[in-house]
Order: sequence, then structure tokens, then C-alpha cells
Amino acid sequence: MNYAAMLDAMIIKSELSLRQITKRCADLDLSITPSYISQLKNGKLPPPSPEVSLALAKACNSKEASKLVFQGYLEKAPEVIKEYMLASSQLNKIMLESLYKEHNDSKMAEEAKEYLNNMDILSTIEMSSKYIKDGKIDFKEDLVKEITLGSGGAAYDGEIINIFLGDSSMSPFIPIHSYISIMPTKPELIKNRDIIAFYPYGKRQAVLRRVYFEKNKILLLPDDRTSDIYITGTIEELNYIGKVISFRVDL
Repeated sequence: MNYAAMLDAMIIKSELSLRQITKRCADLDLSITPSYISQLKNGKLPPPSPEVSLALAKACNSKEASKLVFQGYLEKAPEVIKEYMLASSQLNKIMLESLYKEHNDSKMAEEAKEYLNNMDILSTIEMSSKYIKDGKIDFKEDLVKEITLGSGGAAYDGEIINIFLGDSSMSPFIPIHSYISIMPTKPELIKNRDIIAFYPYGKRQAVLRRVYFEKNKILLLPDDRTSDIYITGTIEELNYIGKVISFRVDL
């Protein structure tokens, strides 16, 4: 993902208008215009200074300021530096994939492969650094879990199922990018307003919805009131996973 696409995704996630972002930047002592931000996110201007990137990320309440700054540096770097960083990143991805397969019965889901392949250079470096110590590979058991969760899959910890929430459908109660713990629970034990996880029809990534029992129908509603609403006759009709019992937000 290049700088423009990264900034555009950051702005979309913030759900702020360009004018709102401009005002927040002004509060951070950075004077820019909506038109300038628009040109940055559409790739019509080269990446700005680190100070501008940091302010934009902060205005969008993003936790990925370092990635935005790094991407800006990379795109303005000499070609030899770009080639070196890309080659190093690819080697790190090969190492991570090998470690994953070695400790997961030589198996790797297509979603996990795609997630790893699409990781930006800085994310690849950060993940790889966890498993290299003093120039040697220092494997930790959470690698498989980290990649599985990041790719939208489910990781198992005994009876508990863990997933990574990739949308804001349950905000503000459960923020986007939360780690969700799910307990497989019999459908008949689900109560009104419980939050359940399931796989929507034809989709591989789990979603969360709050359950409301209405006459002979079950409404599955998002807390943010903008995401999809699902209606079913019985929970058994869904690709039901279980009941949400807790969540954690990594700050």
C-alpha cells in the first residue's frame, strides 16, 4: 500500500470529513487545507514532511502514524534504498511463512498467506523483529495466532475462540481492531441483547451483532447502526460461532 492509499484508508476509518481533519490539524498548530489533504490522499502530491504525516494521523485518531511516516520516507528515498528495503521485507515474509507452517502442521490458509503478502514493509519488520534475537531465530508460539487473527481467521485457546474485529460495527462499545474472545454456546442459551459471532452468508471473516428476539424473527443489529442488519428465523440458520464473552483493545 503506497502513501496515498494508506492516508486514504486512515481517513475513511476516521469517518471524519476533510474539513474536520483540517480543523483538528489547526488545533495541532498545523495549517493545511482540505484541498491539500485531498491531493495527498489521491496521490496527486508526493508525501509531505514527517510533521505533517504525524499531525494527519493524530487528527484521524490513528495508531498507524509511524507506518505513515515510514511510507513517506520510503517513497522519497533513492531507488537503491527502496530496492534494499523491499528485498529485506520479502525475505522476512518468507521467514515468517516458513515459521508459521513449521509450527502449524505445514498448513497455512489462503487468507493468512494473503495477509502476510500484503503487509507493508514496516509491519513486516516489526513482526519479524519479535522472532529474531541476536541474529538467530527465536520462535514464539504466538506467531501462528498473530497471523491467523490478523488475517481475519479464528485462533483457538482451549474452548475459547479468538478473532480480530476488522470493522466498526459494534462501536463504540467494542472498538474496531479489538481482540474478541468467544465461547461456543448453545443457541437456546442466547439471551436478548447478547452479542454473538457468526460468518455471514458467503463470507469468511466473522462479524459481531447484538441479538434481539422479535416474535418469530431474530434481529442481528450492529451498535453503530450503519453496518448491515441480519434477520433470521433461528440462530441455527447462521454459520454461528458462539457468544462474545470479552474483548481487549491493544493501545
